[in-house]
Amino acid sequence: MAESALPSDKLHSPDDRHEEHGHSAVPYLVVWIALLFFTALTYVTGTMHLGGWALPLALSIACIKSAMVALIFMHLKESSGATRLVFVTALVFLALLMFFTVADVATRFKPATPAGAPFGTERSQPEGLLEHEMPAEE
Repeated sequence: MAESALPSDKLHSPDDRHEEHGHSAVPYLVVWIALLFFTALTYVTGTMHLGGWALPLALSIACIKSAMVALIFMHLKESSGATRLVFVTALVFLALLMFFTVADVATRFKPATPAGAPFGTERSQPEGLLEHEMPAEE
């Protein structure tokens, strides 16, 4: 009986070995083009004034781009279940961190707008002056 030259060969039978996957350049090229498209889309939508839709749209585009990078360039699509579980767990904790941060900031008082600011303000008198101390209008 011939012995193997490598000690690890003794531990694994030929059926246990993982075959190397041949990777084509096509998925990488497709994802690269898609990333360029979504980057251009981010720029174009960033120049538009979309109001309340600007943030959800930008976050959606960013999530799509990061998913493509994770699945294709990081080979998450081909990885084991444990690796995917670790990745999803990290995403859940990131989402929790962002949720509680946004919830904290959203429940705070809005910063005071100084009187005379070039944008809309509810206050019409300068800071520190009472109504009877206001300068006379001509």
